[in-house]
This record gives sequence, C-alpha cells and structure tokens, in this order.
Amino acid sequence: MRTRLRPDEELLAVVRRHWIVLGGPLAWTLLLLGSLIGALFIRRPWVAPAAGIALALCLAWAAWRWLDWRFDLWAVTTQRVIDESGVLSVRMIDSPLDKIENVTCLQSLWGRMLGYGTLNVQTAAEIGSTTIEKVTRPIELKELILAQQQNGRYRGMARQVAPLMAAAVHARTASPAHGGPVGEAALDDARECPYCAEIIKIRARVCRFCGRNV
Repeated sequence: MRTRLRPDEELLAVVRRHWIVLGGPLAWTLLLLGSLIGALFIRRPWVAPAAGIALALCLAWAAWRWLDWRFDLWAVTTQRVIDESGVLSVRMIDSPLDKIENVTCLQSLWGRMLGYGTLNVQTAAEIGSTTIEKVTRPIELKELILAQQQNGRYRGMARQVAPLMAAAVHARTASPAHGGPVGEAALDDARECPYCAEIIKIRARVCRFCGRNV
C-alpha cells in the first residue's frame, strides 16, 4: 500500500480483486503458447515468428493486467477506508468512517461460490461513493467496515464524556467536604476538626463528620 498512515492510525485489512479477473489474460497466454508450440511443426517460415510476436504481446498485456490487479486495492484502517489504484499514476480516495452512510454488497451465484462480489461504500463526503468490483471476501470486508464505524462512534462518545467526568471529579475533590481547596471567605469561617481533620465551621460544637464534641 502506498498511502501513508497517520500517527494514530492502525491498518486492519488490505484486500484486492479476486484472482478471477486474471483468468482472461492467463487463458490467452496459454492459448498463444500452445499455438507457438504447434507452429514449430508447421513448415512455413512466417508462422513461428508471427506466433512468437503474438505471444510476446500477450505476455506484455498479461503483465500489465497483473500490475493493475496488484496496485488496485482497498484498505480498512481504524479511521477510514482507502481506495487505491493506478500503476504509473496513483489514484487514492479516502472515505472517513464517520462519513460513511451505507455499505452494500452484491454477489452473483458464481461470486458466492468463488468468494467474490461488488462492494459499494456511500459517504456523505464530496466523493459520494466508491465501488470495487469482484473484490475478494466482500461480506467480511463489509462487516469489518461497519464494526470499525461503530467503534469510532464509541470512541467519539468517550472523548465527549471524558472532560465532563473529569470536571465532575475535580469539582467533587475540590469541595470542602472532601478536604479539597476552598475559597478565602470559607477559610475565615472554618477550622479543622482535631479528631478527624475535616473542615468544619468555626462556631460548630459538634463535628458533623465524626460526631465528637469540639
């Protein structure tokens, strides 16, 4: 994968299109290879060179198709879904998990048998949606995206609740009843209980914490 991860980001999965997309180039290569072998038994001066040139072109085409398959991938991280493609030039599309609205998976009969399908991710961002056809393990990929999206919501809620909880704890520990800091006006009208060391009113005769006469 050529996309750089962020410092707080973790890579969870990388998937590519199913190997079936390479079936056509492989079939043509094998066919032309058989033709070249058969041309060796034909006593015509142009047959073998023609078959060799066709085989070379087919091999170049198959190599290009393999490179295109190799660099066309989807990656799922803890923050986004990355659609990356291109051999000479790189095309990258980021779909933040919190912007994803819907994930759909389509599988044909052959797709269910061989384990591939079409996955479409619809987002609220400017890109709208991104689609990858004949991707391997589409159902597992969909479940992973939805699970990480849910985890992202939980993390967002935790970040919102944490400051409120910290403020509540600080307010509780800072109150005079818990021995925390008090204002100057409160200190002028308060003293420490000689038995339990809690802060009580200066005119108090009985400590409201330990119940002893002071």
